[in-house]
Amino acid sequence: MPTYFTDSKQSKPIKPSIDTSNPIPQFLDSQLEQIPVRYKGWKISTKVINGKLWLRWQHPHENFPRYGCPVSEEGLEVTINNVKFLINLANKLEEELKIKSLHRR
Repeated sequence: MPTYFTDSKQSKPIKPSIDTSNPIPQFLDSQLEQIPVRYKGWKISTKVINGKLWLRWQHPHENFPRYGCPVSEEGLEVTINNVKFLINLANKLEEELKIKSLHRR
């Protein structure tokens, strides 16, 4: 399952605005198409908040993206890898909780 964002045929290239005081590119809502992907059942999507690109992720049993973070200065790939790490950690903790609850019975 892909864990990266791809350009659809309808999407346009992202053109960041030039702001020398902030190394992270600024985006307008109209410049970025939201392309959700799935990773281990979790839905990962993008959103522009106050001109900054954010990644948001949603637990498989929830109906809204509870978690989010801005794309870091290192770039989208680094931020996606961080989100994947957090999802893997959440899955591991959930699994350990299930095992402990089975042992208590």
